[in-house]
Amino acid sequence: MKPPLASKEQELLFNLLKGDHPNTLEGIDTQVLFDLFRRHRLFPMAPVLFPLLVEEEKGRWKKAVQFRTLRSMQQLAVCHSFTQAFKREGIDAIPFKGPVLAHVLFGNVGERHSSDLDILIRNENIKHIIELAGKEGYELLWPKKELSQRQWSYYSRYKKDIGLQNREQGILVELHYSFENYLGLKASDMDLFEQNTENLRIGDLDFLSMDKHYTFLYLVLHGGVHQYRRLFWLRDVAKALTTWELDHQKVLADAKSMGIERLLGTGLELARELFQADLPEEYSTYLDENRKMLGKLKRTAYGFILGPEFPDFKGKWRHHLFMLRLKPELSHYFRTFREIVNRFYIGKFLGGH
Repeated sequence: MKPPLASKEQELLFNLLKGDHPNTLEGIDTQVLFDLFRRHRLFPMAPVLFPLLVEEEKGRWKKAVQFRTLRSMQQLAVCHSFTQAFKREGIDAIPFKGPVLAHVLFGNVGERHSSDLDILIRNENIKHIIELAGKEGYELLWPKKELSQRQWSYYSRYKKDIGLQNREQGILVELHYSFENYLGLKASDMDLFEQNTENLRIGDLDFLSMDKHYTFLYLVLHGGVHQYRRLFWLRDVAKALTTWELDHQKVLADAKSMGIERLLGTGLELARELFQADLPEEYSTYLDENRKMLGKLKRTAYGFILGPEFPDFKGKWRHHLFMLRLKPELSHYFRTFREIVNRFYIGKFLGGH
């Protein structure tokens, strides 16, 4: 399935994803290309273009890469300080994206850029963590600060995270106690993400991280829910497929158990088409048997990848249709519509993100 490319700049970017490097940028609007790299957070791939850029443009592109790389290093230090502060209180805080994922995937925190830190915690620790975070120099951004116990219960049922910001350095930290309520993940599913961890050492800093199996399940879950509208999420999936030694039979079985197998299939197909990733044989039967539905999901994803960065009203409804197609059960349809209503209410009255 070839994506309906809308511009020469998109075509060049898609060729880069496959490892095809251009010999010239003639006919390419480098400002449009720069904006594509910014949107899709693919500046770690930009150095291959430097020899083709005029000096003035080259300086701007290099500064963009350097700024984001330094930011990743800063995020790593903040992440370590944050997680260690809670470790001293007996609370496990597990970073699962950002610079820690960059290290696990690419061996270099500068090879993957992100705008914030994402850390997994247990729901019952939220209020204590907010109190401790305040003492560590963090401000609560969402939800609103003074929610009643009933409001907290309602908020945490339909939202998956809270937002904190480091007052000194301005770094945003999202604390997750769930993954995408749309999907109806069970508490036992979340326990698996929280319990299957490994210790990492990056430089002289120690971290706790989800193991590669559950990190991969999260990557296809998260990127798929957002239709890969930022291509660095799909780059993560393709990199994990080609470099990690995973038990793919277990990946598929666990995805089915969690009800996210269509997200897995969509991510696999897109990684094959856009990054030319070789797919393990264990997925062949599932992909063949579900080609029609996965084709619909892929077409929606291509629409978001190639469309505007921020979807309009029509785009938001295409997103909801995508979500409805992830599971065939009637209960999933009701849950999706309920999520739409409740997230609107939370955003308007409780300070949701």
